[in-house]
Amino acid sequence: MLRSMTGYGQAETDTEKFVIRVEFKSLNNKFLEVNLRMPKPWQSLEHELRKEINKLVERGSCLVSIQVQFKRSDDKVVPLNKDVAQFYINELKGICEATGISSQHISAGLLQLPNLFQPTEDNLEEEDIKIILGAIHKAFESFEQFRLKEGEMLTGELVKMTDSILRLLSEIEGLEPERMDTIKGRIAQDLNQLKEESLDKNRFEQELIYYIEKLDISEEKSRLKQHCKYFLDTLPLKSAGKKLGFIAQEMGREINTIGSKANHFKIQQKVVEMKDELEKIKEQVNNIV
Repeated sequence: MLRSMTGYGQAETDTEKFVIRVEFKSLNNKFLEVNLRMPKPWQSLEHELRKEINKLVERGSCLVSIQVQFKRSDDKVVPLNKDVAQFYINELKGICEATGISSQHISAGLLQLPNLFQPTEDNLEEEDIKIILGAIHKAFESFEQFRLKEGEMLTGELVKMTDSILRLLSEIEGLEPERMDTIKGRIAQDLNQLKEESLDKNRFEQELIYYIEKLDISEEKSRLKQHCKYFLDTLPLKSAGKKLGFIAQEMGREINTIGSKANHFKIQQKVVEMKDELEKIKEQVNNIV
């Protein structure tokens, strides 16, 4: 079944140590682009998590946000680097004694000094990593269900548009007798204007055959029908976005050729309508994984 490239999904997992919330958001993109946001203490896991996400998403511009709420007080605060703090205090005391400035005036900015707080190292255990990966998969399932629902709607729209092209093609076939009568009438009119003695019949027959073959659109109509059928058969396949795009290009080539060969105003009108439907198809295909 088709999946939309745009989607949203989220999941939350509660453990003894933390509550983790994972969100997936995605937009259209020809290729896979993953933007991963996660807590700084867990940065060492980024490569592993990104690798796992790349396997899941396949295609599109995807933002994955991992938020964590720690339960233990030790995990909630950033520890003070006591050695650095003691160094700053000694330096400030020396400045105050040398300049006579009250320590109260400069001690207020102590907490703003660099390297005063030391980042905590992630002390994640193997079980914690499994929980994080599990939360990612859980959020992805929600995200995937959203994309499948969107894909189901897209499938219905694409079927309607393809059927519309086939309907217009059938209408073109209905105009074929009128088209041929118009062409024959035009040729007869041109013949009447020629002098009989100046006409090379063999050459004329050759030119006439060439002219008729040049205007023949039977092969283009047949190929367009085949492309439309192939397009509809491909819709139920997984990850068919690129393939559908290629098929739509082939459909466009046949429609353009029919238009250039038609030499009939009503048929050219139908061709314009088919092109309009095809542009809608291409627009929707760009949103399919």
